Amino acid sequence: MIRTLTLSLVSALLLAASPAAARVERDQDNMRDAAAQGQVIPLNRLVAEVKARPPYSGMTYLGGPQFDSRRMIYALKFMDGSQVVIVYVDARTGRIVGRKP
Repeated sequence: MIRTLTLSLVSALLLAASPAAARVERDQDNMRDAAAQGQVIPLNRLVAEVKARPPYSGMTYLGGPQFDSRRMIYALKFMDGSQVVIVYVDARTGRIVGRKP
């Protein structure tokens, strides 16, 4: 009984996560291709450039960037005191295109 319930739960979780995992993997593949072709600025350089600009120079970079391959935008997470700040950066130009909050 426990084994059947566990297998059912694991199967449901795998099915639910599959579309999201596939999208993330596809975005990562697109990013690698774009970087290899010189279409985007390398992530480590983008992060360094953002960290060099006030007010982000006083914040801690949290890592775990998200990449939107359709718009070619990175979402970079920073910690400002006790608040998480998400900075949206154009991967082609390095220009900051948005911030939340």
